[in-house]
Amino acid sequence: MLTGLTVGLLLTLALPAAAAPVPSRTGDGVLDVLLASVDMEKRRVTEDLEEFDRISGQASRAEADFTSALNQIARLAREGILDRNALEQAEQAASDARARVQAGQNRRLAVSERLAERVRRLAAFREEIARRREALRTTLSDPLTGRWEVFINPGARRGFYRLSLDGTILSGDYVLDGGFHGSLRGTFVGDRVTLERIDSELGVDAKFYGRLTIGASRRIAGTWDGTQIAPAPVSGPVAGTWAAQPVRDEESESK
Repeated sequence: MLTGLTVGLLLTLALPAAAAPVPSRTGDGVLDVLLASVDMEKRRVTEDLEEFDRISGQASRAEADFTSALNQIARLAREGILDRNALEQAEQAASDARARVQAGQNRRLAVSERLAERVRRLAAFREEIARRREALRTTLSDPLTGRWEVFINPGARRGFYRLSLDGTILSGDYVLDGGFHGSLRGTFVGDRVTLERIDSELGVDAKFYGRLTIGASRRIAGTWDGTQIAPAPVSGPVAGTWAAQPVRDEESESK
């Protein structure tokens, strides 16, 4: 799972993208943002490392100056040089160098803490990227198996199709508002879905033709026609449009 900090960064990056959409690199908008975030964090790590090295160099020079000033005080005492001005200069030099050493250490600590946070963030991004890539591979290899919430017009009929894909062959079952239920059979070739709906009482009563789209979310949309095999209805539509979207198992089971 992404941390709150990671989610916040993703939302920040995603908002400009929503205002000016660009083609997806992967077919998954969140994965695109994650990859862009990794690139950004890597650039910031490089900048922070350059700053850390620069501060470290300054701190090393300050430490050398501090050591030199302390040695100067010791030399004055060792050689018995009773020169008040020379002593005050050495003491001032030691004080200035010590302040620079402390400031350098504080700045190094701040940059190192920032680097540690970037490493944690990169690790979170990489874990989420691996998870989403695996999910995307699964979706691309079998984008249809599972439960789908279906909306059929005209009539605003709603129900659930449970599909299973084996190569190009589709099978499954369905339930619709009003207590209608039965089985499904069909094919999936390219991005085209063809289904026959076999009602438990009427037999083959409709054919569904749709196109599957895969991006930020999966969706099937298309048209349907009543069949000649089913008994002619007294009234009601004999053709129309339909759409479907995947649902979680627990949602479909509860309906």
